[in-house]
Amino acid sequence: MTSRRLIRIKVLQLLYAYGKKENATLAEIERDLLKSMSKSTDLYYETLLLLTEIRRKAFQKIDTARNRRFASNIDLNPNTRFIENPVFDIIENNKKFQYYINNNPISWSDNQETVLYFYNKLIADPRYEKYMHLKNISFEQHKQLVLDLFADLIIQDEMFYQTMEEKSIFWNDDFELVLSIVYKTLWHLQEKLTPEDEILYPIYKKDEDFEFARTLMRKAFYEYDANMKLIDKFTYNWELDRISDMDKLIMSCAISELKNFPSIPVKVSLDEYIEISKTYSSPKSGAFINGVLDKVVALLKDTNEIVKTGRGLLDDSEQS
Repeated sequence: MTSRRLIRIKVLQLLYAYGKKENATLAEIERDLLKSMSKSTDLYYETLLLLTEIRRKAFQKIDTARNRRFASNIDLNPNTRFIENPVFDIIENNKKFQYYINNNPISWSDNQETVLYFYNKLIADPRYEKYMHLKNISFEQHKQLVLDLFADLIIQDEMFYQTMEEKSIFWNDDFELVLSIVYKTLWHLQEKLTPEDEILYPIYKKDEDFEFARTLMRKAFYEYDANMKLIDKFTYNWELDRISDMDKLIMSCAISELKNFPSIPVKVSLDEYIEISKTYSSPKSGAFINGVLDKVVALLKDTNEIVKTGRGLLDDSEQS
């Protein structure tokens, strides 16, 4: 998933939700759109913080064992490889990471049972046991253990999604994109990075993506009625009230994007909304929407209401 597709989904969902609400205003919808986009970034940092919290849980276990009244030799001389894993240090010490965590409501303090769950899952994994007893361990081996923890033990587990969905209702559609960026972040970490180094990735391009989101929302909101009249021309055997509200919204947003974003190729816009319809509409919606939009595009090109410039002229261009 691309960040632009996630924005399109958020716009559609908010327009759909507010369409069921009387007297909804564009200001309200835009407020929730920007809030939803900021929550995507929260998910990114919450997930990275979970990894460091699992390391902290391991440290607490070692510290508790050391301070037992009758501590064993193993308790007093534990294997500290995991808590000394340099990947966790790079993340925790990064100034951008620290700033975001300290200035946003990001925390696992109320979800320590989830942290413990994943810690226990990790120490029961054969890869952890092998890692803890490797000789002459490299940075890449340290990193691989963290990647395995994230990719195989955390995000393959329903517990993770249940916990995150309880933290924020905005995250249901964000997981695919955000978790892929978390993996990318971990994969690109290198040895001897400093706290000032740029190791974290933005979920959205700050100016470009937010402008795209606001413009798409506004155009789709104001042009909905006009877009419905256009769609009605090419649904000969259908009354508009027989078409699902989501299908109508998908087509309306697609038309507004086609008309108002000259740098986005026609094929990109069409492909994106057809792909979205596979998840958010009925199984037959994709073919129906595709057929209607093809006719709409032909008409809008004839009337010069679709004018593409730059990369938008290239219909075979890569996805936006």
